[in-house]
Amino acid sequence: MATNPRQTITLKHTPPLSPRTRTLGILGLVLLGGFLFLNLSLQRGGHMAGPTHIAPGNVGLVIDNYHGTIEKDLMPAGTHWQGIWETVIEVPTAQRTLSLTSTDPTGAVQVNTASNMLQADVSAQYRIDPDKADDLYRAYQDQFADLHQFEAVNLEPAVKGAINYAIGDMDTATALTTAGKQNALKTLNDEWGGRGVVFSNLMIRGIEQDQASKDLLSTTLSKMQEIDNARLALQQQGFDNQTLLQQAMAEATVNRLQNSTLTDLYVQDQELGQVRKLYLPSDQLMGLLNK
Repeated sequence: MATNPRQTITLKHTPPLSPRTRTLGILGLVLLGGFLFLNLSLQRGGHMAGPTHIAPGNVGLVIDNYHGTIEKDLMPAGTHWQGIWETVIEVPTAQRTLSLTSTDPTGAVQVNTASNMLQADVSAQYRIDPDKADDLYRAYQDQFADLHQFEAVNLEPAVKGAINYAIGDMDTATALTTAGKQNALKTLNDEWGGRGVVFSNLMIRGIEQDQASKDLLSTTLSKMQEIDNARLALQQQGFDNQTLLQQAMAEATVNRLQNSTLTDLYVQDQELGQVRKLYLPSDQLMGLLNK
């Protein structure tokens, strides 16, 4: 019986990895892990880590997305490092101006005073208290992150409402004076000062009446002018009547004086005067005088 020849198995020896190759492998794994972590972080709401710049006059409000908290310490103006789990919201602390005019998209403020309706161009100046920036973010979240949206949605309607509330029961002249502006400014600060938005000035200018008010005012002024003209005409007529009365009384007085002097002796004297002017012969004249 034949037998199979003995099979010989030869094992190849793998040379050990060099230190350089091992280092490159570890580095590759680290980079791969970092890439996967970064990708997962970005998907979960993280941000690319890197420097962030805060403009002069502003502060940076830091949101810790990993722990879901708002850091109390604000970033001052300058360049800072923003972590992968941090969101930095740049908050302006300098004075800002809200403009509500007929040329702006928001339009002028419709003011209903006690006497009529007006369209007023309004400018309001305010600033954000940095110590309360975190409270504003907690209250308004993404709206506060976009300050223009925050102004459009919250502050501009507040300005319009404060003006109408403060001067709605005033007449037009009083509403546009310092008293009306101060009342509106106080209303704004009572509502927003405690939240961290401080209004410092409020200007009302560019007053424009609606067409109905213009027509009513024009009609009213016309009627008032007619009344004044009639009143002046009556006064002038009274003066004329008084003058005529005085003239008549003066003439009557003169007539009475003249009539009272027309006595019989006065009449005879006047007649004798006329007789003396006659040209008579001397003998007749002597005879007349001797009578």
